[in-house]
Amino acid sequence: MLRFQIVMALIFILLVQNSCSFASNYPQGKISITVLDEEGNPIEKAQVRIGFEQYVNGKYKGIPIGGQSNSVGKFSGEAHGTQAVSYGASKEGYYNSHSEYYFKEKKMGRWEPWNPELKIVLRKIEKPVPMYARDTHLSPLEIPVAGKKIGFDLVVYDWVLPYGKGEHSDFIFKLDREFVSDMEFTSFLTIAFPDKFDGIQVINEDRLVGSQFKLLRFAPEAGYEKKLTQKLKRVIGKPMEDSSGKNRNYIFRIRSEEKDGKLIRAMYGKVLGDIEFDPRGSKTAKIFFKYYLNPDYTRNLEFDPNRNLFNNLKSTEQVGIE
Repeated sequence: MLRFQIVMALIFILLVQNSCSFASNYPQGKISITVLDEEGNPIEKAQVRIGFEQYVNGKYKGIPIGGQSNSVGKFSGEAHGTQAVSYGASKEGYYNSHSEYYFKEKKMGRWEPWNPELKIVLRKIEKPVPMYARDTHLSPLEIPVAGKKIGFDLVVYDWVLPYGKGEHSDFIFKLDREFVSDMEFTSFLTIAFPDKFDGIQVINEDRLVGSQFKLLRFAPEAGYEKKLTQKLKRVIGKPMEDSSGKNRNYIFRIRSEEKDGKLIRAMYGKVLGDIEFDPRGSKTAKIFFKYYLNPDYTRNLEFDPNRNLFNNLKSTEQVGIE
């Protein structure tokens, strides 16, 4: 028994030494995170997470470090690891936020710059409201017919008569396409709006990092365009022409009401990601987008994920805050 214990102890020591030796093959990295609110004030006692990583046996292994921000909102962490570091913060009453950082170079066994001062912003949870929220990416809409303007009701979630049970043309889609094959086609999708003050505007924001709560808290009062056109073109032997953008999002205004030529009220909403379409594998085209519509006639864009006004959504259609 004693001999067995000695052998096991030796094996354990070797494993620890090998592990330490392996870790030391990576440069030492350190970062400092300052947690701030939207006004730039430091947030104390936020939970901060820093994730270094190592590549072990063909897989990435996380090296997690965590703790609370101090009185000036700061927390630091260091470890041996690769060039990439992820970090995030959370606190009750705020939306979680996360980001990532890549060191520039390694010198004398350390990643440089050493201990960069990074900031992360937590957005306060203020007044989340019920919304009609749905994702069509895995359950796409199919345009009933090409070459015609067809209204789509965002509340009923259907095309308007005679193509569906929708009652209001919130978005008016028109598909124009010249289709030879999946390898050769030209197509345009136009989104227009029926009422005078309706419209849409682009908001560029990276959705992969930052706060869970994306885009503006309140929809702008001005800056809406009456029309948006997307293009998808493919020619044999050439790269696809695609007008959609990686960081493009939208805020829209629909069902606007006016009196004496002035806007009285309207419904506002947002689209996270671009509005995309694809004519391949369809007689017309399929449309992909994720939208949130606030029906209370305020400009509030803060969605309560526990109060989605759509019932019985498929799992592929459900959305959260993001």
